[in-house]
Amino acid sequence: MGLDIAIVGAGISGLTAAVSLRRSGHTVTLYERSSLNREVGAAINVPPNVTRFLIPWGLDPIKARFVVSEGMFFMSPTTLEEMAHFDYSQTEKSFGAPLLYAHRVDLHESLKCMATEHGLGIPATVHLKSAVVKYVSI
Repeated sequence: MGLDIAIVGAGISGLTAAVSLRRSGHTVTLYERSSLNREVGAAINVPPNVTRFLIPWGLDPIKARFVVSEGMFFMSPTTLEEMAHFDYSQTEKSFGAPLLYAHRVDLHESLKCMATEHGLGIPATVHLKSAVVKYVSI
């Protein structure tokens, strides 16, 4: 029998916890003080130790507009000459999953869908504009 779980915050961490908990048979409710209408953010690194569980959970990197990293170059800011290069082309072979780059908004939206839509377990519920001001421990 699953537990009724409350999560404060529907950001990347809260939504990831919700996906995991719903997959484990729990009923999850998230409380988020924002309206989630104006998400902002920049590129985010999604390393292999994270993609190893997100992809089996149902994340579709192509649909989510993630990019597979094949490497990284560091250039001189003054001459634009290559200073260093890191080859990530064998990341999936070496670590069992790719190194991905995602826009934070795309990662957040993918996790929100994984937590609240079809999938293993009862879909989580998100209450927006719901600031938590106190709690009672039982």
